[in-house]
Amino acid sequence: MKSKLILVSALVICACSPVKTDLEKYSLNCNAQEVTLQSDTLELPYTVTFNKYGQAETVRTDNFDGSFRYEESYTYNDRHQLTDILGVNSENENEARYEYDYKGRFISECRVYGMNNQEMSRWVHKNDGRHIVNTEYYSEGELSFISKKEYSGNSYVEKSYSPEGDLLGTADVSFLTDEKLTRIKGGEFDVEIDYNEKALPVRSRGTLLNSVGEMMWSSDLEQYPERFYSYEYDDKGNWVTRYEKVHPDSTAYSVLHRIIRY
Repeated sequence: MKSKLILVSALVICACSPVKTDLEKYSLNCNAQEVTLQSDTLELPYTVTFNKYGQAETVRTDNFDGSFRYEESYTYNDRHQLTDILGVNSENENEARYEYDYKGRFISECRVYGMNNQEMSRWVHKNDGRHIVNTEYYSEGELSFISKKEYSGNSYVEKSYSPEGDLLGTADVSFLTDEKLTRIKGGEFDVEIDYNEKALPVRSRGTLLNSVGEMMWSSDLEQYPERFYSYEYDDKGNWVTRYEKVHPDSTAYSVLHRIIRY
């Protein structure tokens, strides 16, 4: 349980780091109007639309049968910083709302509200001018844990503490960029990711990766702890097909397709 807390903390804090556009997240080397993911495996299909600054405006997620499941709408301030995300489900109900505050270019606070408009989660960040180095996480208004990070080059040591100050665990994290982690080692977790020259993952150990490089878990990871990824590209150099295998020479375990509208 402690190791899981460390890992979740590392991922959430990384996700809250400042990002100028969403091009890196969606592995795009130029602006696009829309990206549609076609999938029939672990990851649900989705369509994301972008504004002229390369930021996501809406993300619609469908069920595998093509029916509507969920849509998120993104709002930005005059500095092009994300301020709100509103999630609407298939019943046209506001299922979740995210609000963001900033200190300079860094997110200082992120709050998540549920359907009843009550706060579910809150992250309060402090930065040193280069990175977020301290995070307090609150669940339903109660402080759950505190995370502190010490950076050295492209790596950091993250320590998580209970509200009483007891050390819950330590994780060593390395990264290619703020959005692309290369190693997380802490407790029972030992995750490793390799990338190609386009900064696309080509191998993962201890985790699966979805179409935007987020970590996912499957029961067959114990039997097949590694995944290997290869790509086909369009004439602009953006990937349009991704093959996932359990061995470099095996049959594709999963195939994802993207339709990109420029």
